[in-house]
Amino acid sequence: MSTREGSLEAPKRHPIDWKNPDFYNEAHLTQEMERVFDICHGCRRCVNLCTAFPRLFDLIDEGSTGELDGVDKSQFAEVVDHCYLCDMCFMTKCPYVPPHEWNIDFPHLMLRAKAVKYKNKGAGFRDKLLSSTDLMGKLATIPVVVQTVNAVNKTPVTRKLMDSLLGIHADRKLPEYSANKFRVNATPNATFAVVNGAKTPGKVAIYATCYINYNEPGIGHDLLAILEHNEIPVCLVEKEACCGMPKLELGDLEAVETLKNKNIPPLLKLAQEGYAIISAVPSCTLMYKQELPLLFPHDEAVQTVAAAMFDPFEYLSLRNQDNLLKTNFIKSLGNVAYHIPCHQRVQNIGKKTRDILQLIPDTTIHTVERCSGHDGTWGVKSEFFADSMKIGRPVFKQMAAANPDYISSDCAIAARHIEQGIGENKAKKLHPLTLLRMAYGDCAEQRTQIDHGQPTVSATSLDEKNMTPITRDNLLTLEAYAKIRKDFRAQVMAHKKTRKISLGENITLIFEDALTIRYQIQEMLHVERIFQEQEIIHELEAYTPLVPDGSNWKATMMIEFPDPAIRAAKLATMVGIEDKVWVKIGEHASVYAIADEDLERENSDKTSAVHFLRFELTAEMIQSLRQGVPLSMGVDHPAYQASIDITDAGIRDSLLNDLTVVA
Repeated sequence: MSTREGSLEAPKRHPIDWKNPDFYNEAHLTQEMERVFDICHGCRRCVNLCTAFPRLFDLIDEGSTGELDGVDKSQFAEVVDHCYLCDMCFMTKCPYVPPHEWNIDFPHLMLRAKAVKYKNKGAGFRDKLLSSTDLMGKLATIPVVVQTVNAVNKTPVTRKLMDSLLGIHADRKLPEYSANKFRVNATPNATFAVVNGAKTPGKVAIYATCYINYNEPGIGHDLLAILEHNEIPVCLVEKEACCGMPKLELGDLEAVETLKNKNIPPLLKLAQEGYAIISAVPSCTLMYKQELPLLFPHDEAVQTVAAAMFDPFEYLSLRNQDNLLKTNFIKSLGNVAYHIPCHQRVQNIGKKTRDILQLIPDTTIHTVERCSGHDGTWGVKSEFFADSMKIGRPVFKQMAAANPDYISSDCAIAARHIEQGIGENKAKKLHPLTLLRMAYGDCAEQRTQIDHGQPTVSATSLDEKNMTPITRDNLLTLEAYAKIRKDFRAQVMAHKKTRKISLGENITLIFEDALTIRYQIQEMLHVERIFQEQEIIHELEAYTPLVPDGSNWKATMMIEFPDPAIRAAKLATMVGIEDKVWVKIGEHASVYAIADEDLERENSDKTSAVHFLRFELTAEMIQSLRQGVPLSMGVDHPAYQASIDITDAGIRDSLLNDLTVVA
């Protein structure tokens, strides 16, 4: 018997010896379960993690002796079924994990039990179906089929049938399928120069994953936009199949090996070429980082791929440490309730998503670090739905307590589960990558779902509306806008080059007009999937006051310092700077900005990094501009001074188009 209680050494995972015939020896498995369960019974530290441990302790407490020997060994299977391999007991609670001499790895023992069960009994239709994510995605996203699948998944009658016939709980909100798969519609930009950092490769390959490809392709497009904004060359993995995590959780290790053999060769080629390989689904990233290397410890290709695999925010955080991440955020996010999923925690990378989101000005991140209880397909099953909601209840309460504007998790399935658990709430569910892309604003492009079968609309036809008042009637539907979005964005970005003024190194003015504001409104509707009439009207009311009225210029002012610490210090010295921005036309008196008429954007401690300005011009000033008098702009604040003469004919002409008042 050990005399040492617990261990101060770092947990160490041993390879899984699943090809050894003894791995499947039921008698030896039962002996090991007895040994481990008895230690767990004497400790009970993990009782609040999930329902596997409470089930074990209930079996013991309700047994004839109050000890493990009073439990019928056939009931051990109940503990196994309640374990969904989140790894939190190994990572956060158990004091007896390797290198402790008791060598407790509860999740891998449960994996062994699941593998033995699968080898001996196979799996039912439901479990095989749910774990075949790639096949389900291919079938469900056929254009003729996808609408029917999504409708069926939302119909109460069919959901009750699915509950009774398949064992998929009627109350579980299921993710929709998209007819516009990510890999088909993705446009990675590989044209940038490769800039390697001390900690990061300078080029990225994206492993799409089944979920991003078939369910939420917008997340993948957000990742592409973020990488493009940071001028990182990107490609897609040439060929990919499911990572194998659903089959692993089922215990079908032979299927895991089959999928490994399909995925590793193209991934190895990219790793050897110096790419960082990024997956936007934590479970898939973990599969390549940890599970496959433990299942195939002597496979050098698997180990090489594992070393090249990154979580998206892990990569971005390291990029930031290399001073190669752009932090020119122009949109604050308000209050964000952010959940760290278990399979990201197991990667031991720290709270990288939180760290990056905290760089966004005027944004508060409320972090919840606890299992949500869904875990892939486990929380979908009828027999475990109630348990999944029970496990998630503390997370639901903590996420809602922050009164957030957004709820977010790196695991999109966990986020949907949390949204369901919270119930009616003002908060919008958005992935952290979507939030980051939003914070970059117009600087970053997001391509999302492109629906087919809608009336054709061109960017040119939309341009004809640019100088007309923006009303509810002349906004495009989400479907119509998606069709012309890429071309329209290119048009707007070219237009903005004639609307952008730099005042020194750290202040930029973007002069708004009907085109730029129409673009912002359509983008907001598109990104946040807004289609309800009241919400559309709200966006119109928020943005249309930024369109110039004919006698003024209206501009977005951005204060940009890449380093967050320097930015915070500088903003503290710039209180009131938005009132010190001026334009001067010929010999007329300088016109100072009227700032932030929508809301107060500073306090006594610091100013905001973003302000909205209005410059009111007289008819005489406008007439002088038309006659070609000099135009200059600047800022005159004790902490920052800069000025510039506007001599570029394209910029002058563009700004003159805003002025329709005749002297």
